Amino acid sequence: MEPMPPRRCALCARLCSNNLICAGGSPHSRGEPPASPRDSRAGCVEGAFLMQRELEEKLARVRGFLEAQGCGAALFTTNDNFGWISCGRSAYVDQGTGSAVAKVIVTMDKLYAACCSSEQYRIMEEELTGGGFELVDYRWHEDEAQRIGELLAGRRTVSDSGAFGTENRAADLQRLRYRLTPEEAARYREIGPEAAGIVERCCREIRLGESEREIAGRASAALTAAGYLLPVCLVAADERLTRYRHPIPKDVRVERCAMLAVCAQKYGLTVSLSRIVSFGPPDSDRSRRYEALLRIDAGYIRDTVSGARAGDIVRRGRIAYEEAGYGEDFHLHHQGGALGYATRDYCAGETCVETVQPCQAFSWNPTIAGVKLEDTYLIEGDRREIITQTGSWPLREVILDGVSIKRPLILEL
Repeated sequence: MEPMPPRRCALCARLCSNNLICAGGSPHSRGEPPASPRDSRAGCVEGAFLMQRELEEKLARVRGFLEAQGCGAALFTTNDNFGWISCGRSAYVDQGTGSAVAKVIVTMDKLYAACCSSEQYRIMEEELTGGGFELVDYRWHEDEAQRIGELLAGRRTVSDSGAFGTENRAADLQRLRYRLTPEEAARYREIGPEAAGIVERCCREIRLGESEREIAGRASAALTAAGYLLPVCLVAADERLTRYRHPIPKDVRVERCAMLAVCAQKYGLTVSLSRIVSFGPPDSDRSRRYEALLRIDAGYIRDTVSGARAGDIVRRGRIAYEEAGYGEDFHLHHQGGALGYATRDYCAGETCVETVQPCQAFSWNPTIAGVKLEDTYLIEGDRREIITQTGSWPLREVILDGVSIKRPLILEL
């Protein structure tokens, strides 16, 4: 059942100029908020065209899934999926929750954004400035479930959370994100070297006696200033680097070496990388472990090609650990996997049945005690493009089965 024809108001007139309309009676009709600038990516003709093309591709995927499943609507409630369906926009307030403040509903012929009076102006004026989203609004103190339920009434609806009595098909809907659009790949090529450049600069600024928290604070400030969210920021100095695989920053001070590892998000997309610095040459044990890890990591990248089964890649990785003499380390930290609008869409194990898509982002992160390697790469067929390499960090060329792969070294300060 379709909703009542939309009633227009003064705010709707501005929204409609951006191909947005308000579906239903609107509390904002009683007052005019201050105008907000448009996002520069959607404020030009080319940007609007690219967003529309990308959105049409994503809607086709969702509607194809709905048709195949005999469903009438899909409800997206998470920040990850909002970022995907909105072509890189955001709908978060509290970063500690994965729930978006605006829910997106896709039917076979409509596209809705549902949010309360606290959020509608920002969402509709700054985030959803194109693509034909219709606003489903309600006051902050009104029943969200009732408002959305009215829209979904009579439709078999799938969702990414099971909210509002819908069928939870989170895994199936997430898979719709895996194959990147050309526009997403272009955004990745923008943010990969940008984020890596910031991280590497912060690494070069590490000083003896500096605390892990000071290092994390500098990295967080620099990435935030460049427009990134930072869901993961790990820093380890000296013994903590050897003991812990996920070292949350503490007040420990750098005496000899340190690692900075981040997952940074911009346009909704995640880039991951880790870098290690040493004051003077690394000790012989750390150097030996790093040399072994270079080949293990390069093997993961070599084996990641479109059509490959992720579980098979990890199985070969485990064998490489064992052949290098570090078989136990394989079991002490996950090996990474696919990423995109989540820090990892999945962390692959040997039983993982997912296959590498024709255009997909990956980040393997193998570790041996005291060392770690991690970058983000785009996989297109048998082409592996490492997008978090800047050209300013020392690299080692590793050749495996005729495939040349450049991996970062420990930087001596």
